[in-house]
Amino acid sequence: MVAAVVVVGATAAARAAAPTVEPGDLLPDLVQESPQNIGVVHVRGHDLLGFRSAVHNAGDGPLIIAASRPNARTSDMTAEQVVTRSDGSTRRIGGVGFLRYVRSPDHSHWHFEPFERYELRRDGSSVGVVRDRKRGFCLGDRYRAEPRPAASLDAPAYLTRCGFTKPTRLSLTEGISVGWGDDYGAYLDSQHIDVTNVPAGRYLLVHTVNARGRILERDRSDNVASRRIELRRVRGRVTVRVLPKRPKDPVGL
Repeated sequence: MVAAVVVVGATAAARAAAPTVEPGDLLPDLVQESPQNIGVVHVRGHDLLGFRSAVHNAGDGPLIIAASRPNARTSDMTAEQVVTRSDGSTRRIGGVGFLRYVRSPDHSHWHFEPFERYELRRDGSSVGVVRDRKRGFCLGDRYRAEPRPAASLDAPAYLTRCGFTKPTRLSLTEGISVGWGDDYGAYLDSQHIDVTNVPAGRYLLVHTVNARGRILERDRSDNVASRRIELRRVRGRVTVRVLPKRPKDPVGL
């Protein structure tokens, strides 16, 4: 959930080979839910389009992210995906991202990046007009997903606070169990897009999870969701109206 800047961890992840499925893998299926609770607030001369974003796991196995660093002088932890298997074993996939300690007024803990991407597109276009500043999540089982997948856990397994107030940690594990989801409310730690200079008009607010495909999943066809909105300017400030959903909006990986 930090500014979209070039970092060593992200560059290394981008260069890694795409992961491949092996027989016996019990893979997660990250389902991006549609943006909710959409609104605009005016803060210190800026119009901020806020929204809730949520991702749940509808797969056959949990999403497990295990990260570590050699010492506290190394700023980021290198992250691996731990894939559970049908015989009870696990295997690890590197190059999925990194964990970075984020300090903010809302909370301070380790975020897995990159996880989600938010952008505003002109209605009818696949080209982004503006993107978010938030990139990562503190992964955990925050709510029950519906409908419940066959492999759902009855109780949450990942209730970690992601190393809250512990910037000196050298290792950490985060995840989302099958049948559970993680969400962030509007405006929580940069959960918004700055639309101060965006012209009035109709747009798609598009949320994408695992956009680079570095996390191994059972299905990536459900990694994108969107809502149509209309931005208006009233007395120099931006307001927003959420438009009715259409069967198919032009979104995709």
